[in-house]
Amino acid sequence: MKMSNLPKDLVEEILSRVPLIYLGALRSTCKSWNALSKTRSFVDKHINKAAISGEKQFLMITQFNVRLLGASLDTSENNNVDLSIQQKAKITSRGKPAADVFYKAKVIHCNGVFLGVQGNMLVVWNPYWGQTKWILARPPHDLPNMQEQYALGYDKSSCSHKILRLLGITVKCLDIYDLSAKSWKIPDGTLEHDVEYMRDGVSLKGDTYWYAFDKGSRDAYLFAFDFTREIFGPRLPLPFNKVPMPLNEGYATLSAVKEEKLAVLLHLGVTMYIWVTNKIEPDEVSWSIFLKLNMQPSVRYHYDLFLIDEEKKVAVVFWKDGPAWFQVKPTYDGAYITGENGYVKSVNLGKSPNTLELSRRLCSYVPSSMKIM
Repeated sequence: MKMSNLPKDLVEEILSRVPLIYLGALRSTCKSWNALSKTRSFVDKHINKAAISGEKQFLMITQFNVRLLGASLDTSENNNVDLSIQQKAKITSRGKPAADVFYKAKVIHCNGVFLGVQGNMLVVWNPYWGQTKWILARPPHDLPNMQEQYALGYDKSSCSHKILRLLGITVKCLDIYDLSAKSWKIPDGTLEHDVEYMRDGVSLKGDTYWYAFDKGSRDAYLFAFDFTREIFGPRLPLPFNKVPMPLNEGYATLSAVKEEKLAVLLHLGVTMYIWVTNKIEPDEVSWSIFLKLNMQPSVRYHYDLFLIDEEKKVAVVFWKDGPAWFQVKPTYDGAYITGENGYVKSVNLGKSPNTLELSRRLCSYVPSSMKIM
């Protein structure tokens, strides 16, 4: 029987099993499949199948390429966990390599949608729909050469994406671009902290979280920006008190867990700690220890990217082989899978350019049905 003669519901069920990387080819096959793939019922079914799939997908975005990677964690009879990571595809945007769009851009991720920052130009991109939207950043008030940081989130009441721009080291100035209103505005709320150091923010449930410390203090804390109310939340406790300084003594980094929880990795010397939130909101947080690991003998310099699997009690920790500014040969991106019993497997992801890729981002990826307005 021809596909054209099958019931619409059956065709939808069959096509919803097509992997994300082949969705573009499916849409270009025929007009009816293209139209079907954009219906709400198909999108919900397709995204749900991707979410419950045994294979975890994530995007690794660098200055030079955007790769969709697939990670499989399989438990054997003796409870050993095997890790398989493979490149699924290089991502394109409207037929061009996505790296062309994000070349040398600082990249921010929010629930399947990405923001690239290139000077005074911003680009918002949803890989699932193949949508991109370019935005001109307005001049930073009357403060030339002002340090800028960006965050991407969305209003939970309207599902409209918003861009937050933080200006200045002490973050006393900020403005917001509302994609639905297509305009910049200055919100009422300001950050009352005298911030000296803050790591790149992590998006969770539409809000963005940072860890930081204030001037004259190394006491670490967490704080968030609520994109619905357009205000900063209060200082929130981290499961450790001090940010490691200097940074070569160790560091901490955040990661989102299935858009439901926040995890923090603290690397001190040869020991790595990972905590996961029991509860997380812009004005409330509680933590529990997830893993404590002795990383000898394979101590690397950069464990700044990680994912965790709570069910299997393991973490996938990505590394770069040594500080790039000391290297005269290609460095390597790789990953360890670690658990309560230590290392399980190491996977090499191939040669990386001999540069420090400040724009590198890794994020667990489930397609987003949100359209860029």
